[in-house]
Amino acid sequence: MKENKKKRFSIKTSSRKKNNVKPLERFAPRKKEDQRDWKEKLVKHRAQIVTRVLVFVVVLVLAALFFYIRYINKEYTTYEVLSRVDNQVVTGSKVEPLGDKFLIYGNDGAKCINNRGEVVWNVTYEMQNPKIDIDNNVVGIADYNGSTIHMMNTESVLGEINTGMPIRLFKVSAKGLAIAVLDDSKTAPIYIYGTDGEQKAFFSTTMRNSGYPISICISDSGYLVGISYLYEDASSYKTNIAFYNFGEVGQNKTDNLVSGNTYANAIVPCIEFVGNSKAVAVADNRLMVYSGDEIPTSSGEVLIQDEIQAVYFGEEYVALVHNNTEGDERYRIDIYNGNGKCEDTLFYNEEYTEMFFHDGRLIIYGPEYCLIHNVNGIDKYKGELGPGALAVLPTNVSNRFVVVTSDAIETIELK
Repeated sequence: MKENKKKRFSIKTSSRKKNNVKPLERFAPRKKEDQRDWKEKLVKHRAQIVTRVLVFVVVLVLAALFFYIRYINKEYTTYEVLSRVDNQVVTGSKVEPLGDKFLIYGNDGAKCINNRGEVVWNVTYEMQNPKIDIDNNVVGIADYNGSTIHMMNTESVLGEINTGMPIRLFKVSAKGLAIAVLDDSKTAPIYIYGTDGEQKAFFSTTMRNSGYPISICISDSGYLVGISYLYEDASSYKTNIAFYNFGEVGQNKTDNLVSGNTYANAIVPCIEFVGNSKAVAVADNRLMVYSGDEIPTSSGEVLIQDEIQAVYFGEEYVALVHNNTEGDERYRIDIYNGNGKCEDTLFYNEEYTEMFFHDGRLIIYGPEYCLIHNVNGIDKYKGELGPGALAVLPTNVSNRFVVVTSDAIETIELK
């Protein structure tokens, strides 16, 4: 019988040390000094990355600032006609920008055209002395002493408002509302209408109580109204400025009257909302600012020494035009911000048809000359904009404009 043989296993060990490190020492934790060096290197690496990013951002900002300063200080000396469309404007008609289009109106009708001369809408009427009011994309047209207000926007005819009484004053809002001061012999009824002719609000004033309304305004929201009343008696005169709120705040007030101010020995022929929370009134001897979303109250007043020739309102600024008495230029134009601070003064020596504010610029134009001036900046352009410019419309490109003349519509680019 064979004897079972057991396999014997043995573990051989070597007395030779590898790298002079014991087996378990390879996995031993690093010394504190090594950890500190590693953390310092990591912090330095991260700091280098942050520094590079910051340097890159600073370079970008400086480059953007350089090109922005170069852009705002760039002056143009001529222009190029990019496109021209024949368009005849009948003698006696007037042209006004209406949103991104043009309004052409006269005694027998009005139409809206785009920059290609295409007619968007056309209305006919018979008026002796048509008056218009434009707020953004909405326009109202009425005859002095007439009884109808035609309401349109840049897309279509909105409707007609029949007042039933002679119209003395009217204004429109961007919401499509119209406010009108009517003549009822003994009183001056004031109505607010929708474009469908529906009466939204009504109140009445008399010379004995308030004076006669000589200027009105309505906010873009349509529920704030400002009125300048001239009050006269045998020995003196004054102006009452009143604000009415036809929203929730004014519901519990008599005639919706929420605030008022009286100015002795002053006539205030101009009052206008500058945005929804500010209104500016201009008297023969001062400029007044009112602030408040719901209850406008007096927030500033500036005394005016020189006679005011004209007033132009913008979204952020008000321009007062004076005859210049101290130099060769014909006009001095003081530009005030919505807080009543005089931001800029410039001088102008040409005949002009219109001036308006757009994107921080005052644009003045006439039949033969145009000035484009950055408020608190430089004159961007001085020169003509084509023969006999009747209206000028800025575009979304700062140096490109659409100009209407008596026989064409031109898109031009300043160079």
